[in-house]
Amino acid sequence: MIQQAETLYDQLEEKLREVETMSSVTPVQRHETNLKLLNETIQELKQLVISYSFPCEEEEIKFFRYIKPRFTSLLIYHSRMALLELRLALASPRNIREYYENELQLIRNFINDHSQFYHYLYSGATFLDSKYFVRGSCDFPLCYSVSMLSTSTPDTDSRFTTHYDYIAACFQANEKLRDFFLKSLMLQDAGISPENLHNPEKSNFSWTGCKTHLVELAYALYESGQINSGTAGVMEIVERLAQLFQVDLGNNIYRTFQEIRQRKKDSRTKLLDLMKERLLRRMDELDDA
Repeated sequence: MIQQAETLYDQLEEKLREVETMSSVTPVQRHETNLKLLNETIQELKQLVISYSFPCEEEEIKFFRYIKPRFTSLLIYHSRMALLELRLALASPRNIREYYENELQLIRNFINDHSQFYHYLYSGATFLDSKYFVRGSCDFPLCYSVSMLSTSTPDTDSRFTTHYDYIAACFQANEKLRDFFLKSLMLQDAGISPENLHNPEKSNFSWTGCKTHLVELAYALYESGQINSGTAGVMEIVERLAQLFQVDLGNNIYRTFQEIRQRKKDSRTKLLDLMKERLLRRMDELDDA
């Protein structure tokens, strides 16, 4: 089921990317499409979980600590951005600044309200995972802060939540929102219009290898949890690498990964094997020098 959920997430991110490229819709319509897509996908995920029996506690913890919060965080983030669009449609630059600064304060308040759990989660600790991320096992008092829950109501169905997975999702959504607000304020300070927010300067790096190798690298970074303590989605990693190296990796990354998995000859990890071989060779050369 974990693999099904990860596949569902990859497909969700691809669909969200497609919505972002639609030029014939208004911002409000784009938000409505995103929220509809997110709600439908989360309901599909819910049905998968309800009809599935986790074979062990470790798999249930993995799902509720790492997998489900990624879905929920997207819903929280896009709900918040939709509200932002409505509230600031006719706002002045001064009002926009005040709103962004207030939102940043709400994010700080939320972290402070859940500071103990926040430090547990981001320290990489695991000794309370069986309490936080196994359904029906938590005997801690559940106290949601209202500072960031106004646009997204947690699903309280005990078959599909441990309650703390929702707070973990709020943390992830808050990180994206914080980045957006801080970058927007910096642009405003620099006198740059908001439409340039998503048009960063081009990188001087270009990917000259096989595109499939870059997808292999992205999945390796994702599976090994090297970025954002393992909370970054594979499509997020793919997008950042594609942007950094100025390469178009297409719209079906999952299919590319399937092709990598189906390699029969040689190795299924050609790039990683090559990198390891070249690095070890260089180390040996330096050792012999």
